[in-house]
Amino acid sequence: MATSANLGMSGTMQQERFGDAFLLATASVAGCACAKPETDNDSIDWTLSCKLPRRPKVDVQMKTLGSDAEIPNEIAYSLKKKNYDDLILTDLLAPRILVLVVVPEDVNYWLNASNEQLILLRSAYWLSLAGLPESANSSGVTVHVPRVNLFTVDALRTMMHQINEGGVL
Repeated sequence: MATSANLGMSGTMQQERFGDAFLLATASVAGCACAKPETDNDSIDWTLSCKLPRRPKVDVQMKTLGSDAEIPNEIAYSLKKKNYDDLILTDLLAPRILVLVVVPEDVNYWLNASNEQLILLRSAYWLSLAGLPESANSSGVTVHVPRVNLFTVDALRTMMHQINEGGVL
């Protein structure tokens, strides 16, 4: 007998794990390898890489937001000061991006599966904070993630080609 009851994982942990699954699915289809650092002490949850000639990589800070509201043109998201400070760095070998996965508030609507398809609901968006100014805020900084920055297979492939060619995100 199926039930929709939570089996013990906290809502925050469910969001985190779902965000990871969303990222892994996107990276897999794009043809990127994914590595999770053993310790996250530098605001890097995942490193994505591919086998283009210069072996480009991008480091990812993952966040997940539950919302049933219509997604506006940009999503205001409050980052911890430490995460913001780590993501604004510019003189790095691998660029860093924030990936924000937006899911319905009710976990029962995050995923639909059938014999024909697996649908992960809602969307993911990305943002490069490289070069933004330091903040005087002591606890957090609100960033604005544009809705046009949809984190898709094509977007990830474009990022990798851009990094491979020496470009910035």
